[in-house]
Amino acid sequence: MVSMSTSGKPDSVAIHALAVETITAPRPVTTQVLDHILAQHEVSSEKVNDWLDAELSSLEPYELDLLLSPLFTPDFPTRSRFEPCLGSGQLTSGELTGLIEKLADESLEVPLLHEGVSVRTTVPHVVVDRFLRLLHLDAPLPEEAHAELATLPTDVRCLLRDRAWQRRGSRRVLPDLLEAVRRTGQDMTDYVRFITDFVRTHRPNTREECAVFLGNLAEACEQDLKSYESGARSFFNVELKTTHAGKWKPRDEIIREHRATIEKARALSLLLD
Repeated sequence: MVSMSTSGKPDSVAIHALAVETITAPRPVTTQVLDHILAQHEVSSEKVNDWLDAELSSLEPYELDLLLSPLFTPDFPTRSRFEPCLGSGQLTSGELTGLIEKLADESLEVPLLHEGVSVRTTVPHVVVDRFLRLLHLDAPLPEEAHAELATLPTDVRCLLRDRAWQRRGSRRVLPDLLEAVRRTGQDMTDYVRFITDFVRTHRPNTREECAVFLGNLAEACEQDLKSYESGARSFFNVELKTTHAGKWKPRDEIIREHRATIEKARALSLLLD
């Protein structure tokens, strides 16, 4: 159970406890990590557990970072779990560095799971450092959202710590975008995730630009979807190409995501116009 910071300031004790819990949670060895071990360290598949037990700790820091980073990249649900501990504030750079050093000095152990066997290993400093920094515990909430913090869901608060909202123009349009999101009556977290991606990509500076850019996005998606559904050409217009770059997705999923983007962009554009 994560405690809520009642002072508005980060609860360092709760953050430390949750960090220990998340870092030491058992982690299955993924196919990506297994392939790396087999290819880069000349280990036979039946000797992987022995290698993890005997050789993992002897690797150089850069090798540990490269090998273990897929297992220690916090996803959004993990980041969101820390939000109640932060209150309306954030860790300072010094506090974050201090937390990293403290956890590294505790020699935390994590069970790595492979083929029904659990191999316990000490989490190296470089991995602790990477994991903690990717939680963005030092990212501030935009001042423009402070008046609404008490009414914002935890996931929304976490999304608003994204670097996309640190840009001055993004902060300027945030109140208008949040109001438009509320007026849609739809899932707020889903829509705030959408506008976070939107301001990161399109970088609007005014309410008027938001309305225009959202309308353009909806139109681009509609044209792209028509071409894709008709088979006239492969999916992807230039504007949306990076959204799915390097990721294979089923046709139905691509169509569904495009339709969702069109719906959100159209709804918000009309509310902001």
